[in-house]
Amino acid sequence: MSQDTERRDPTDDPAACSRCGVHVGLGSGEYCDPCAREYGSKPPMERCMDCGQDAPQEQMESVDVSPDDEYYPEIRYLCPDCSGGDE
Repeated sequence: MSQDTERRDPTDDPAACSRCGVHVGLGSGEYCDPCAREYGSKPPMERCMDCGQDAPQEQMESVDVSPDDEYYPEIRYLCPDCSGGDE
């Protein structure tokens, strides 16, 4: 059996993620959501400190859990369900 399948270059398709080639649609941007988060053009996914659910950082509430005398804050996140954001 011959393997004549050739992988298309993602940069040739304007509706594909330029990194991984997954379809993102025209006008949706250069990268798919996971690649955009990996490259830093979107905030990363975070884990809720209460329930452990992963969610996009921009949808979560940040909580400073560092001691009062700490110069650099230690930030943890709460998902909308645990922070009461849906109320």
